[in-house]
Amino acid sequence: MRVSIRRAVDTDDWAKTKTTKTGQARVIDVDTETLKVLASYKVARAEVSFELAKADAHIFGDDDGKLRSPDAMTSRWDRRLKWATAKFDSLHRVTIKGLRHTHATLLLELGEHPKVVQERLGHSTITTTMNIYSHVTPTMQRSAVDRFAAHLGKA
Repeated sequence: MRVSIRRAVDTDDWAKTKTTKTGQARVIDVDTETLKVLASYKVARAEVSFELAKADAHIFGDDDGKLRSPDAMTSRWDRRLKWATAKFDSLHRVTIKGLRHTHATLLLELGEHPKVVQERLGHSTITTTMNIYSHVTPTMQRSAVDRFAAHLGKA
């Protein structure tokens, strides 16, 4: 299944939205479990107000349907993560932006094509993606060498 990212909070005036940095909607594939969570969240929002469950409603809006400031989102994330990491030793503290970086890094380390990662992140060029995630290259190099040597061993 796919989701479409059509707008973002305007960081100059967080009560408004703007187009994405590239000016185009970004459509990305998501796994079934993520879709279930989003659907469940939409149902919960509909119980508050039908307006909050409409297709153009803000996913991270408040109970009045208005946008939350990016700082408010970060504060909520930090509070909840602090609680979770105190309760579960295996969890590590990560910022919202860190989730994005972790996602991209793991995809690259798993051998996903950089073009796919670029599209998921919404970078306008693959150069941007590779400049930001060049630290993954040593892991990718090691993996490439190991795969190549294994392939030669089968020749």
